[in-house]
Amino acid sequence: GRSYLAANLAIVFSQLGERTLLVDADMREPRQHFLFYLENRIGFSTLLAGRSREEAIVRIPDLGGLSVLPAGPTPPNPLELLNRVNFDEFMIQSRGAYDVIIVDTPAMSSGEDAAMIAVRTGAALAVARSGSTRVAAFTDLVRGLTDAGVAVVGTVLNEVPIKKKKAK
Repeated sequence: GRSYLAANLAIVFSQLGERTLLVDADMREPRQHFLFYLENRIGFSTLLAGRSREEAIVRIPDLGGLSVLPAGPTPPNPLELLNRVNFDEFMIQSRGAYDVIIVDTPAMSSGEDAAMIAVRTGAALAVARSGSTRVAAFTDLVRGLTDAGVAVVGTVLNEVPIKKKKAK
């Protein structure tokens, strides 16, 4: 649900007239290229490795203000790429070119990638899955992000079951 949420947020911001960049930083299980029907030969991983530049960013023609940076090929160690200075340089350049930058990350429970990205970007939207995420674990996640200096800009409860009304 994280990737769909990120994609939908990016679409909404672009429809509001904001120059929006959606970055697929889930280099282990990328999703954005599927959602937007993009190639994934170059992207975030090749940009961080210094093998591509802004040409990896794809403008979405039907959504005037939206651009997407696919994850690119899966690197052997995504965490190593995220530690490079290229990440900070990319974010600085992107902040100058876009009004809104949304970074789709892997789940916090799947490794250190998401936490590192949150610290490097300075902000996070915490997403919990109904019936799956434990309240105590989610509280610890938000507290850990805050303690690390990350601004938690909001929380989302995803995949909430719909109750059907009883017929009278």
